[in-house]
Amino acid sequence: MCELYSKRDTLGLRKKHIGPSCKVFFASDPIKIVRAQRQYMFDENGEQYLDCINNVAHDPKPTT
Repeated sequence: MCELYSKRDTLGLRKKHIGPSCKVFFASDPIKIVRAQRQYMFDENGEQYLDCINNVAHDPKPTT
C-alpha cells in the first residue's frame, strides 16, 4: 500500500494545521488510518478496525 506521508509527517502536519482542542486518540502511539471501506477502517499496516465513532462518511457516493 503506497502512502504519501509517514505517520510522523502526518502528525507534524496535523500539529501545524489543526488546533490543540482536537485531540488525537491514543496519543502515545496514534493509529494512522489510510483507507476505509463500509464500516471498517484500515491502518498503514493493513490492520482492520471497526468504525464505532461514525462521524465520517466513507461511502464515495453522495448522500442526501
